[in-house]
Amino acid sequence: MTAPSPGEIAERAQRRRNRMLWLAPMLFFIWQGAFFASYARPHTPLRTVELVSLGSHLFLALVLLFLLATGGGWRKGKVVRALLDDEATRAHRAQAYAAGFWALALCALGLYAAAPFVMLETGQIAHVLLSVAVAVPALRFVMLERRADRD
Repeated sequence: MTAPSPGEIAERAQRRRNRMLWLAPMLFFIWQGAFFASYARPHTPLRTVELVSLGSHLFLALVLLFLLATGGGWRKGKVVRALLDDEATRAHRAQAYAAGFWALALCALGLYAAAPFVMLETGQIAHVLLSVAVAVPALRFVMLERRADRD
């Protein structure tokens, strides 16, 4: 039995990355309902559960951003990381960043338009903007990667 080649390792890592990048942003969005359902009243101290919720949201946002920026495969070595970050992946990443920019701009526009009618706290606005800025590029990237895998 021979050891798998770097190409085979990269292929498996890419499939795993695509599964993770599909699931994590979905969970990221689903958890937003829990956040807004239990958001603390202004000027009251945050409960431990709210601190944990905010901390986990920020941590998952950082993980998703780091995964999107680097492409993953950190434990696989330089050769495999180079195979994971090919020209098509870089193009998909650029398209995902562009989609994230436009989603964030539209979200900010929507929040600005809603401001006279809905009172939102700064923390709520930041939470919505961060969620859109992280989840939309991750989902767009994985959609492009999955489409490329099918071709």
